[in-house]
Amino acid sequence: MQPTVSQYLSNAAEPEAVLADSIVEDFGHAIEIPAYGEKESLLETLASVPAGPIAPVLATVVVNARGDSPPEVLETNRLALEEIGRVFGPGRPLSEDPPARLHDHPHGRLLVIDRSASGRFLPAGQGIGLARKIGCDLLLRLHAGGRLRSSWIHATDADTVLPADYFEQVAGLDPASTAAAIYFFEHRFSGDEDLARAGRLYEISLRYHTLGLAWAGSPYAYEGMGSCLAIPASAYARVGGFPKKNEIEDFTVLNDLAKVGRIERLAGTPVGLAGRISTRVPTSTGRALSVLARQPGAQASFQLRHPLVYAHLAVWIRVLAALARRSDDVHTPLSALPHGTPFFRADLLEEALSEMGAFEAVREAIREPGDERTVLSRLHSSFDAFSTRDLLDALRDGGIASLPYLEALAEAPFTGL
Repeated sequence: MQPTVSQYLSNAAEPEAVLADSIVEDFGHAIEIPAYGEKESLLETLASVPAGPIAPVLATVVVNARGDSPPEVLETNRLALEEIGRVFGPGRPLSEDPPARLHDHPHGRLLVIDRSASGRFLPAGQGIGLARKIGCDLLLRLHAGGRLRSSWIHATDADTVLPADYFEQVAGLDPASTAAAIYFFEHRFSGDEDLARAGRLYEISLRYHTLGLAWAGSPYAYEGMGSCLAIPASAYARVGGFPKKNEIEDFTVLNDLAKVGRIERLAGTPVGLAGRISTRVPTSTGRALSVLARQPGAQASFQLRHPLVYAHLAVWIRVLAALARRSDDVHTPLSALPHGTPFFRADLLEEALSEMGAFEAVREAIREPGDERTVLSRLHSSFDAFSTRDLLDALRDGGIASLPYLEALAEAPFTGL
């Protein structure tokens, strides 16, 4: 067992992780699925879990709720647990507190942990992040004990449909040098044309933003989708697992993972995501679709970031690379940037970076010794995905206004249109 994994399991893993010791079977791959107020969609997700290429698969579901969860969520959770017992059989009990049962599954086993009843609720504010951590910590312990052959810990949601080659898609990646893999995805819609159009616009915004980041040279160029995620066991332990947050837990853990290795975007058969309206958490696909589908005029006035904000980000990333090579004062390469041109706002870039405290962070990063690669890694760790988002927002608010989406797509040098 790697020291990082051993230390994490000893000091930071959730108590449910020890349930792995009660599972005597061996598995090839495993996947974690948090379920909050899901029944039909959860059963559809479980039915889509495919066979693994090397051995049986373990699907781990953490049915969860908080003390402030609505009664309908608690009732749906109760019915989901009953339906799982009906579809997959009564299963074998592994624990009474919290209740955990190991069921048969057509392609292996299904482990269900119940954190949705009074006395077992997740703490306020921790929600999906803790639910993910419970499931993934257990899979990490199973891998460390030699009973999970794949080094990859897979994570999805309880409203997805997984492709038949889901587990095979990571086979060509090296888990020693890759920090995470993001599956390709597409949203699925019923006959609601307005919702479908809203979903397509939202997908366009995600892909446009990722392409812009990649074109600018950002190491944080990926879609932050917890439903489409696979993480090597060693990387998972190295970053401390999923954060116990009720929103953007996926964005946060990917931000940490990008600092320790590459984030690979897979191009295989997509994971099917449910295109539906939801307001459960402030930042989510469901909430974005709610605005686009319900707010009058939202689709007609839909905008994307101006391509120039990504050009300004690209300049800043080149400045960081120059600093890593020469360790100059940060203002030396900035002073060489063009001023007084309508196509590049050096003044706005410097002002935004100054207000963010970026210059102080850069000075701290280049003050420490190290070769070019080490210094550049420190610089990108300091100016991370959150800083990148803040800079793009500041450039937009400072005058590089967003454009109607068709205009942005046509003008951007990274869309190929």
